[in-house]
Amino acid sequence: MPTIKASTLLNIGIAVFEAVGSPRYEAEIVSSSLVEADLAGVHSHGVMRIPYYVEHVREGLIKPGARVEIVRETSTTAIIDGGGGFGQVAGRRASEIAVSKALSHGISAVAVVNTGHIGRLGEYTLYIAENGMVGLGFCTTYRASVAPYGGRGRRLSTAPISIAAPSSRFPFLLDYATSIVAEGKLRLKYLSREPTPEAWIVDAQGRLSMDPSDFYERGGALLPFGGYKGYALAMAVEILSGILVGAGFPCSGCYKGMNSILLIALDPSVFVGRDVFVNDVSKYIEAMKSTPPAEGFLEVLVPGELEYRSREEKLKTGVPVEDEVWARIRRTIVELGLDLDRLLSEATPP
Repeated sequence: MPTIKASTLLNIGIAVFEAVGSPRYEAEIVSSSLVEADLAGVHSHGVMRIPYYVEHVREGLIKPGARVEIVRETSTTAIIDGGGGFGQVAGRRASEIAVSKALSHGISAVAVVNTGHIGRLGEYTLYIAENGMVGLGFCTTYRASVAPYGGRGRRLSTAPISIAAPSSRFPFLLDYATSIVAEGKLRLKYLSREPTPEAWIVDAQGRLSMDPSDFYERGGALLPFGGYKGYALAMAVEILSGILVGAGFPCSGCYKGMNSILLIALDPSVFVGRDVFVNDVSKYIEAMKSTPPAEGFLEVLVPGELEYRSREEKLKTGVPVEDEVWARIRRTIVELGLDLDRLLSEATPP
């Protein structure tokens, strides 16, 4: 498994996306999003996506250089049409607009529709938190991949949810799919030809399975996390980020685009005050951290802490990339006629 500098991965992504038609600014946004996910340890949304994004462009599912525009707007809300382009571009703009409106009015809600894969949802709520606010994010995807509790067919998307808040130490960051795992994590197991550590899916007959092939080759479905509770939360996420914003829902057959999201920004200034809020969140985090660890644990962790630590470490040591993922990226580079040696000049040998 090679370990590669983040700067090298960033340059690879930029070169690849420019090669398939993205303008420079767009290629930088998308590549940075993927590398930041890997730095955070969220490899399911990292550079493993590069070959798939190229395939999506070739299939017409993503349009490089697409126009991103606001199609409906009030003082506190907006709906952005991503034009069928890269989701990270529309997601970046949505988070910026959400912050701007919340600064003026205390609260905002901004939706994105008709866009490609938006990447890691927590990227956008984290941006809101880094601007001193609470960020909430909900996402629906076009492809039904999750079975409802008690069912065996694909009806729900992985329906991720994210909440982020600022603190003096590191941001609180909740960011996960309402399926038992993100589809990308299952894909990594499939590419590595490894079984899952527990039953993440049901096969086409509704039987629990640890074989990723049952999902990718034989019509199985991911399970919701936490049984009926995760199932209920997934429905709520799709109501908010799919139906409410006019994108529809995955199993309707008429969902618009690949992803749709709803971002909400809350400015603590109109509640307890920003300084008080950040101070109290910091104390709250310390209260969790000071809990004596249970048997078998070294410490109590807080949501977002592992990602924060991972980023600090990988910026120094590099990003490990699975062998099969790396092989696919290299093939993509060659297929696009790019200079492999130049792009890989900063890579650390396996």
